[in-house]
Amino acid sequence: MTLLAVELKESTKYLHAEAGRSKFMKYFFKGEVSPATYGRFLVSLYQIYNALEKALDDHKDNPQLALIYFPEELSRKKPLEEDLEFFNGPDWRQLLTPISPAQQSYISAIQNCASSKHPERLVAHSYVRYLGDLSGGQVLAKRLQKYNDLPEDKGVSFYHFALIEDNDQFKEMFRKRLNQIEVEDEVRELIVEEAKDTFMRNIEIFAEFDSQLEGLPLTKKEQLENLAILEKEKAELAAAKKQQEQEQDSASGSASAGLLASLAPSNLWNSLMGAVRYPAAERVEPVDA
Repeated sequence: MTLLAVELKESTKYLHAEAGRSKFMKYFFKGEVSPATYGRFLVSLYQIYNALEKALDDHKDNPQLALIYFPEELSRKKPLEEDLEFFNGPDWRQLLTPISPAQQSYISAIQNCASSKHPERLVAHSYVRYLGDLSGGQVLAKRLQKYNDLPEDKGVSFYHFALIEDNDQFKEMFRKRLNQIEVEDEVRELIVEEAKDTFMRNIEIFAEFDSQLEGLPLTKKEQLENLAILEKEKAELAAAKKQQEQEQDSASGSASAGLLASLAPSNLWNSLMGAVRYPAAERVEPVDA
């Protein structure tokens, strides 16, 4: 049987690409989503995560959901509240009503999963939201900061996972946990179908902002160009991460070699003095692939 993580990825691949080619994401990549529009988009995200994280908390004792339950590491409510206040001011909660049709559809889907006889379907929502945030967050945060000239670390809390040191390692662990989930074939199919539907609901959220964006609908060429830009930036960030790791390993290796060489009697004193002055290895910030 295909591993659940693989099946989820393969079954939603085309929808993932479709979401990335949406009009909203086109203008996001070009830096043409205004701060006001982005502030309202954050409201939609907050509605979604408020519902999702309540549902996961309510079912934290479910043995299958417990495998992918990481409230401290993954919770997005508090970071979203920080960003909402930054973009919308202290009265941002007034924007939570009325709930838009796309928001309501998304919230209802989460609540239906939570109240059904198979709450394991919430796995699909965790997979789509959290792995998506961990995968594309670094690129989106840089875009947001670049085009809006944001103060350092302001307005991008949503994309930062303070308790996760390495996004790639965490995603790999999350996928392994997905593969440990044991459900009947019927429930497994429901999880996969729920993941597909969730991608469509994300696309519907994006579409609610189309009227606030300028320009004609995306052509096929523009869709492919935008997707290529995203993949290029992700590759560049991955290469930068790899180079940092190599430099750190190289520095560590050189230090070890130097210390071994210092054991020669004629150099013992100088080597020991040099050893205690080794610079501390710089902390490497996680960069998503």
